[in-house]
Amino acid sequence: MNKRSFNRKNIEDVPNIPGVYEFIDADGDTVYAGKSNRLRDRLYDHLGEFRDARFFRVRFMPPKAAEKVEDRIIRMKKPKHNIRKW
Repeated sequence: MNKRSFNRKNIEDVPNIPGVYEFIDADGDTVYAGKSNRLRDRLYDHLGEFRDARFFRVRFMPPKAAEKVEDRIIRMKKPKHNIRKW
């Protein structure tokens, strides 16, 4: 669950399994959080999309759990690129 630099080399090390990911800026703030059934593919999709993201963090877990964890991250950290209507 340690944060890693958000670059192609580090994404290659992530397995393509279900989980939750966070993008983190240079100040340590979460700028985006999401879930995916194929983490590596989803991280590649976002590469270059969030210019302020310097790091990423992944948590591996079943899809049902990932949905709850993603929601908790968004509610607690209020990432600026996540738009939710509750």
